[in-house]
Amino acid sequence: MSCYRRVVDRQTVTERKTRLDGSSAEFRCESLLLEPGRRAVLRYTSDREVRIRDTDIVLPAGTVTIAHYWTERPYNVYHWLIDRRSVGFYVNVADRTEIGTDVVSYRDLVVDVVVRPSGALEILDEEDLPADLEPGARKAIADALETVVTGARRLAIEIEQESARLNSALAGPTRP
Repeated sequence: MSCYRRVVDRQTVTERKTRLDGSSAEFRCESLLLEPGRRAVLRYTSDREVRIRDTDIVLPAGTVTIAHYWTERPYNVYHWLIDRRSVGFYVNVADRTEIGTDVVSYRDLVVDVVVRPSGALEILDEEDLPADLEPGARKAIADALETVVTGARRLAIEIEQESARLNSALAGPTRP
């Protein structure tokens, strides 16, 4: 099925985040692009205000999040939009990403990176890593951070373009 078909059908997909302690959270999203086993782009509209911990970012109710996932990348990216204007990117360091036809799941590796439209970066939650974290996960986090920090501008441009293309297709043609 083509990307366009997915957008027209507005298929509902569950995003499942599993934390290191085994707890999980689920969110119902609209599928903008779904390539099982490879990548997905989902859309979520917040029904309430959200304050991003350890930052000055407050996302009002109605903020649209375009979430990008890949099975081969060590992160996923939430692109925040208010009135179709980019207000930032939230990069979740993650592993074990699986993309199916009705569920996108990943293991959250705690550390996150905020990339602001200005290009400024903030690394969050490093202090929340458990002391007994397995060495493989520590290495995965370090490698992911290096990838994100050194390629943040390029990543932001890629995400901005893909979000605009897919979100516009969802909205349909504009009227004069």
